[in-house]
Amino acid sequence: MPCDKSALLEFLEVINDDLTRKITLVAAGGTAMTLLDLKPSTIDIDFTIPAVDRVEFEQVLKNNPPG
Repeated sequence: MPCDKSALLEFLEVINDDLTRKITLVAAGGTAMTLLDLKPSTIDIDFTIPAVDRVEFEQVLKNNPPG
């Protein structure tokens, strides 16, 4: 099911609430284009993340799967 900008922002808020520290998360592909209002939605959610933040993000993501 496609995700529009509001769904992506809601997902990011949920993730942010569970983080124990600030991390760097960079939207890529259709996710970035949707957040920048260049397309109405994306089918998948793509991010790139520095290695130092990966464990934190994966732990939070495990507790809050997209969808």
